[in-house]
Amino acid sequence: MAYEKPSPTKREYLILRPEKLGWFHLLSLLIFRRNLTSYKFLETDSVGDGIPTDFITVLTLFIQKLLASISGPMKLAGIIVEFLLNFISLNGGILGLIKRIITVSVVIPKREDANFRTLIGQIDGRTNLYKSNALIQFYPFMEAFSDLSDLNVLDLTMMSSKIAYENAAFIKNVVNNVWKMHFVGFYSCWNKFLNDHTTQAFIFCNKESDADLIVLAFRGTEPFNANDWSTDVDLSWLFANKLGNIHLGFLKALGLQNEKSFLLGFPSNFNSTTDKPIAYYTIREQLTSLLKVHKNAKIVVTGHSLGGALAAIFPALLSYHNQSNILNALYGTFTYGQPRVGDEIFGAYVKAIIKAKSYRMVYRYDVVPRIPFDAPPIALFKHFGTCVYYKSWYKAEIMDEAPNPNYFDPLFVVSMYLNAWGDLLKALFIRWTQGKEYKEGTISILYRLLGLIIPGIASHSPRDYVNGGRLAKIAQKFMV
Repeated sequence: MAYEKPSPTKREYLILRPEKLGWFHLLSLLIFRRNLTSYKFLETDSVGDGIPTDFITVLTLFIQKLLASISGPMKLAGIIVEFLLNFISLNGGILGLIKRIITVSVVIPKREDANFRTLIGQIDGRTNLYKSNALIQFYPFMEAFSDLSDLNVLDLTMMSSKIAYENAAFIKNVVNNVWKMHFVGFYSCWNKFLNDHTTQAFIFCNKESDADLIVLAFRGTEPFNANDWSTDVDLSWLFANKLGNIHLGFLKALGLQNEKSFLLGFPSNFNSTTDKPIAYYTIREQLTSLLKVHKNAKIVVTGHSLGGALAAIFPALLSYHNQSNILNALYGTFTYGQPRVGDEIFGAYVKAIIKAKSYRMVYRYDVVPRIPFDAPPIALFKHFGTCVYYKSWYKAEIMDEAPNPNYFDPLFVVSMYLNAWGDLLKALFIRWTQGKEYKEGTISILYRLLGLIIPGIASHSPRDYVNGGRLAKIAQKFMV
């Protein structure tokens, strides 16, 4: 019998708490296939006939349990790796470091400095925008802003999503001094459920006065942050009335205040403190203020990975709270390697109510757009918006869903590994085939080696999404 989704009146929330799950529970789930509602790690307001155990849920819980167990070592590894990479690069490489040691002039990296780069920045250190609107011939659905003739929205949003991983000083320097635009602010926002400032975003305008464009970029999944990865795969959701079911972890990142009630969790107005700003309300207030100054400006919302998820949900919250001033100025959302964020109702709501453009870019077998999984009875997440899928060597196609939607389809195993080998080999020669600006360094090549072990991990790198926008040619049959 086909699975029938419970009506919203029967179930308002479903929360999986892997911290209450023991390894023995996982084993018993696989062997005895007990009803999930008989375990304390699952919370829901009304269970009806219960929720049967399924492989996807068990797999997700295993991943979350594993991530929780290595969270501390991952964080420590990230601190060490990024310090060493910056220590070497800021001192001019290995030979430069030896010289500086001899001359007692060693530079000690500081995470808050404008020259400090995260692993993402070490993999791809490019900060310059692509000075050509030639991309438009490959992306006929994209149009240039009248006052941005030498830029393309696709490149600008991807580069914004990429530098969103860096610290405030780095971002401000790139926006003001490299892009020659106007940095507005960097926001490190509070997540009450994680008791930490875990959501970061920044805003800039193309000009300081009479701006045509306002860009909001959310930071994505940090490579060494186990909580971020656990949030990406989480199957928990909250019923948001006419918006349908929305991923609970992403709502928390935007500032949800009650995990079991959307009405209480996201009231129309909320006064957050300066030391604990709430992402949705803080950013909404800033955009409202900017539109009063830049009356003709259009807004673009973007993000990579988890940042893409927040970018996809943000306009829906604005619509729910009738923020027509911001929505009327919204040009579109452009996300890269974005995970699924809601069910079919949510996707239909966004499509029907929000008239702005919605594009999500997926590079080959990138694992993140294929999570959280889409498989009943718990995993009911669906993508929405126009999918620009980069296949082969940056060849783009327009489709509703990327191939191998749940990642673990055995029919795609060979193809995934062949793609990983192909990306590695092409990366070794790209400086000669495409130009010096595409040259990949040692860190990038080493990162691609991960794809030979877990295909789809290396494909999540922002580097490929930047290259996708700059190099891709859209398939002829999709030209309009």
